Amino acid sequence: MVGRKHKGRRGGIADGGSDWDKLTPLQEALLKEAAREITITSNGRSDTVRMDEVVTRKMMQMAANGGQHSISNAVRQINLAQRLRQKKADEDVAFGHQFKTHQQHLLDGARKRGQDLDTVLPHPDDIVVEEGAGYDLIGPVDEAELRRVKRECARRDVAILQAALEERLGPLPPATGQEPSSHPAEASALLVVMVLNDALPQRFQKSNLQIAMELMQYSGVTKRELLKRTHQQWAALGKPKPRGWRVPPVETVISTLQRVLPAMVALYPEAKSGKLSVEAIAKKLQRLIGPEPIS
Repeated sequence: MVGRKHKGRRGGIADGGSDWDKLTPLQEALLKEAAREITITSNGRSDTVRMDEVVTRKMMQMAANGGQHSISNAVRQINLAQRLRQKKADEDVAFGHQFKTHQQHLLDGARKRGQDLDTVLPHPDDIVVEEGAGYDLIGPVDEAELRRVKRECARRDVAILQAALEERLGPLPPATGQEPSSHPAEASALLVVMVLNDALPQRFQKSNLQIAMELMQYSGVTKRELLKRTHQQWAALGKPKPRGWRVPPVETVISTLQRVLPAMVALYPEAKSGKLSVEAIAKKLQRLIGPEPIS
């Protein structure tokens, strides 16, 4: 899940501010332009600087020549906009700390009463306050998102089981006309594990040690039982595989991921804006990358 930077307070909570201390669209554009970097050449040397630095240099030059009025006015406007933005950021930081404390109080109460801790959303650990900037929500904020995250956790765990099975079954025979893979039998499944695990919110990720320990636990399970469990768990996820199904060679997996990533980047703006549902994103992604050969 992608963290969400909150530059304002959450809905339903009074702002308490006045219109005069909010950035106008013109001020937003001014700040954006002030932060833009350009390359300038001075005395034969190239340097990358922000536009507000360029304006400051120009103002000093014009001041030295006695004609600094217009550019100094631009500097005043930039300073005003920056102060307003920082004021809002400070408010967001304060609210982030307050929000985190409130959610921690709810979590402690639920734990004390023996209630399901998943009812407290967002989890306080998923509220990350960045001093001077605001706060991020890096985990599920409602039950629907929590269900989706847990489903992705289940996919990762089945991939770990698949890796244990791949190791037990040994190298995958190469397709006709192809060279045998130079990687271990379980490499493809482990790559899938890492991709799925890294995409989860940090609180739900497993460490490399945890994954290695799980793989070791499967070492005492018979091949027949591994085949049975893997088949059943893929089916339970709604992605049934034939008994003994194998993940494609690692070269194929990497090639698929190389197709997936640009497609995900292309869909990111629409997904972030909320214009696309999860189902619509999945359908568009499927059309962009073709049949899914991994999971």
